Amino acid sequence: MECERCHATMLEESFDDVKADTWLMEFHGWRCPVCGNVLDPVILANRGAIHGAMATGARKRRNAQAL
Repeated sequence: MECERCHATMLEESFDDVKADTWLMEFHGWRCPVCGNVLDPVILANRGAIHGAMATGARKRRNAQAL
């Protein structure tokens, strides 16, 4: 996997859930050793939800005026 920020190769890692309120103490994701960018399934799902909302116009301003 390639880092979105710096385009270096990301490393697969397992992370510990510090809050541990999900009963899941460890999860897997990817970390960039160059810039520190971290991706996991939750981050990717949330980004997909944001991009999906923007594509459908859900986040458009209503009554916005051009300057």
